[in-house]
Amino acid sequence: MTRVTPGLEAERWVVLVTDGFTVAYPPEVYVEERVAESEAERWAWLLARDTRQGIERPFSGRWEIGDYWVRMLRVELVESETGELWIGTHWTRHGFPDPEAEVFVEEPEARTWVMTPGSAYVRTGSHETPWSAGAVYKLRGEEEYSEAHRAKVVQ
Repeated sequence: MTRVTPGLEAERWVVLVTDGFTVAYPPEVYVEERVAESEAERWAWLLARDTRQGIERPFSGRWEIGDYWVRMLRVELVESETGELWIGTHWTRHGFPDPEAEVFVEEPEARTWVMTPGSAYVRTGSHETPWSAGAVYKLRGEEEYSEAHRAKVVQ
């Protein structure tokens, strides 16, 4: 396990499995890059088997299996913030479907991030569970999506 001095930034790796504009499975956070990559590869092979589709690797850190995409993203957080983590994603009409991962260390902070639109946005729908929150927004007639999910942290 990687150790850093408390209060300093620590590198972590997030594995996201998405289906269209939504996170299909809970995000996973890994301490080691090689473990994250191995798990992302495992997700890709499982999805390929279940969907009977091939795996494409357009670039490092991404596996495409039909409508499912597996992404491996690097994040930094303060070592003292490695308890319960929430991962937020936002898909825009410009960035679809390449979300970056926002890391939240408190559930209320993650839910507020999802449910509070920018000044030009109009929220048109939302959902919440004990493990996630999501919202759909309109911006100039186009839909955008924000989600936050409690992550599975793998030490």
